[in-house]
Amino acid sequence: MSDLSDLTEGAPRSARAALEAAGLSVEQLRPLCELQPLRSWMNLLLTMATCLGVPLLAWAFPHPVSYVFCVCLAIHNFNALAQLVHASDHGTLSRNKRFNVLVGNLCAYPLGYNRSGHRNAHQDHHLYLNIERDPDLIWNPPDQSLHGLAHAFIQDILLLSASKRFVQYFQGNRGSYAGSLWSGLDSRLFGNLVKSIWPVAAMQSAIFLLFAMTAGPRFYLWLHVLPLVTLYPAQIRVRSMVEHGFASGEETSGRDDVWVSRTTYPNFLERFIIAPLGQNYHYEHHLFPGIPEYNLGKVHRLLVDAGVPVSISPGYVRFLLRKISAERRAVGAEA
Repeated sequence: MSDLSDLTEGAPRSARAALEAAGLSVEQLRPLCELQPLRSWMNLLLTMATCLGVPLLAWAFPHPVSYVFCVCLAIHNFNALAQLVHASDHGTLSRNKRFNVLVGNLCAYPLGYNRSGHRNAHQDHHLYLNIERDPDLIWNPPDQSLHGLAHAFIQDILLLSASKRFVQYFQGNRGSYAGSLWSGLDSRLFGNLVKSIWPVAAMQSAIFLLFAMTAGPRFYLWLHVLPLVTLYPAQIRVRSMVEHGFASGEETSGRDDVWVSRTTYPNFLERFIIAPLGQNYHYEHHLFPGIPEYNLGKVHRLLVDAGVPVSISPGYVRFLLRKISAERRAVGAEA
């Protein structure tokens, strides 16, 4: 790699210019691209353990407080599994491509989809961030108002968001992938669905059996399915707004302005539930998508020390509360 362009695919010119102005070089970043398979194994095993913890805790401690904790733990697990699928997308789990695909699929099946469809959508998310072809616009346009966010939460609760994501993630063929959501509803989608749904169904059956043998079969619905298709999409929506949404009053004039990626300083609960495995270092990830998540904290410190402007949120909930306050002030000023 002779320059930074090989490491910054999808980043705008302004972000690359900031790196060059700070004097950062490939030589400083190359060590952070090195994979640590042991870290991947540790993350995988820990995630498997916490996934097993949900039915076991509900079985061992049958109490409403325990069930609330189990729902929070389930959301944590969904995010950790998704982060492992995400690492598989970028090839940062292992140097072995087959291992990347295998682990990516095994972590995607509990979430109700397969790795190939997720990878197609995520590649376009990086290449077309916040513009029309970005698949993640189903969560929020970057200029989403709080009024629009409230309506979107209703879609989450009514399972519409989960259904939209289902359509996106079962487009496994990269060559025929449809960036527009509903244009994927054709014979290609249904043909791929038939081929791809059986391992997802097998994994869901295994999870159901685990719940049936421990807490009881009904808890598969209450502690896995319902959080997965309602609360999980809702918190993705919040995270998407924080990581890629405009701040209140922010105006844009071109591609570089539309490209918004923000790193978050979460509190303990936010880090555990919403952003496990380094998800909060989102600016660094979009700037250097090939660097594994366990090195993104080092990238963050390198950028800050070099004086590179990094967009930072003080927390997921705090960002949302500040946006609410700013929009209320704006409405009051107009009145």
